[in-house]
Amino acid sequence: MGMTDRLATLFERIHPAWVGLVGFALYLRTATYGFVLHDDPWLIRDNRLLHELSTASVWRVLSDFSPEQRYRLGAEYLPVRDLSVMLDFAVHGDWVGGHHLTQVLLYAGVCAVLASLVVALFGSRPLAWLTGLLFATHPVHVETVAWLSERKGVLGAFLLSSSLLIATSHLRRGGWKRALAACVLFILAVAAKALAIAGAGALVLIVLWLGSSVDRRRQLAFVATYAACGLLVFLPIVWVGRSMGMIAPYHGDGFADTLLLFFQTHTQYLELMAYGGPYSVEYAIQPGDVGLGRWLPGALAAALGAVAVVWALFARPRRGAVTFGLAWWLVFLAPVSHLLVPVQNYAADRYLFLPSFGLLLALAAVLMKLPRALSWPIGAAIIVLGCGWTIVQTPTWSSTERLFENAAQVDPGNADAWNELASVAANRGDRELAWAYTRRGLEHSPGDWRLLHRQGLLLADEGKLEAAIETMQRAASVPEAHMAYANLALLYLKGGSHEEALRMAEAAVRLQAQTTHNQRVLGIVAYEIGDTVTACRAFERAVALDPYDEDNVRNIELCARSAGEAAP
Repeated sequence: MGMTDRLATLFERIHPAWVGLVGFALYLRTATYGFVLHDDPWLIRDNRLLHELSTASVWRVLSDFSPEQRYRLGAEYLPVRDLSVMLDFAVHGDWVGGHHLTQVLLYAGVCAVLASLVVALFGSRPLAWLTGLLFATHPVHVETVAWLSERKGVLGAFLLSSSLLIATSHLRRGGWKRALAACVLFILAVAAKALAIAGAGALVLIVLWLGSSVDRRRQLAFVATYAACGLLVFLPIVWVGRSMGMIAPYHGDGFADTLLLFFQTHTQYLELMAYGGPYSVEYAIQPGDVGLGRWLPGALAAALGAVAVVWALFARPRRGAVTFGLAWWLVFLAPVSHLLVPVQNYAADRYLFLPSFGLLLALAAVLMKLPRALSWPIGAAIIVLGCGWTIVQTPTWSSTERLFENAAQVDPGNADAWNELASVAANRGDRELAWAYTRRGLEHSPGDWRLLHRQGLLLADEGKLEAAIETMQRAASVPEAHMAYANLALLYLKGGSHEEALRMAEAAVRLQAQTTHNQRVLGIVAYEIGDTVTACRAFERAVALDPYDEDNVRNIELCARSAGEAAP
């Protein structure tokens, strides 16, 4: 018996759920990482509401839909994600490694459950092992596992994959308890990650590809109930997202631009799935990019994949693991493709976490069709490549600087990366390095408001008020630059231009009223010019947005004293 035969026999005997240990071991090193200044402070580190597990705080997470409360929780309604973070603080306290460890355990669970789902659907343990190993080791998952703010992604995937595994068991054997458990887990999955709603489409695929002992009428009733359960949570999530401005308008000038953007992102995603890299927190994709090489591969691949899936729908013998994997890829890619939902980021590794399972399943199924002497070495080589890429890529998330150094290296035109690097350097007092990052960023992205804003702050720190005001005026040029408007107001106030200061502060609040800094600046400016009514109203708004900030509390006390002194 050859080596490949012995491996095949071993994989037949051992359940593929053990593949979760590979995912756990691969990411265990992240338990030594801390927070990165990329949403982690906002959502976790400084989010005092989640630091104490109590009935009152749980109830606020679940039921408080006020703009202030939603802003504190990421401008979203994802209560299961928030409660999981709250539970982490109850268990681990301020030990950041514990939060990372939870993330790794969830990833191990996702790997184990998805491998088990392959067995449940296709009855092949070797196929499940190969798919599970490809999934556990793929470097595109680094962002989801290593970034604490993406707790929603790994938690939602675990809940959804568990739901689909139980749903598959229900379709095989029936039983209302299995149906109920699948629906409850689906509700929790959507409440952890909104895009888990695509799981309803995955259930449809399972029904179509799976031979079931449950009669067709009951199958349809189960699918309808399952989808309705997801919508119960998804609709308030959409409502909150729209009210908080988290759901972006469609990109470009029309459907043609949106379609082109989808083809571009699909090309990028296929390159990342093919271990092409380099992987980064952001990619150089913009609406309207008509370079043929940027969109044509994605367009052709999408068309071929859709044809293969449609062919399988009309020819039952074609409904195997390959076409199921392609269909899964398309179903889970749809919510992040820009065609159905205009997501804020043009492309992101985390968007591929669930879709990647489908493409990797299709790859594993193709490899399994090859002679064993060929398929096993090729599969092993791909897994080793994935491990290597993941090991190299994971430390990128070990610190804010490493994260954005990588982003700037991948895309030198990434103004946000240069700005973040300059911010980190300035915060630790290294102004020379902060200037160097700012200048390098402006070389690649001249006129970018974020870099001009950073330049203005650096000039102000050096006491060059006139130059700082001039630079900040150039930064305060677009609605996204509301922070620049607020800081320009402070510079005007410092220079004695009170009317201009008030005008800029009001503009900052008008552009983004849910930012504590903007409200606080308006309060400071109004108080300095003697308008205590406006000042106190703005300070009260700042406290509502962040009641734990000491500056906000002091400002309210100042207002209270002023009101007392003004009283007859």
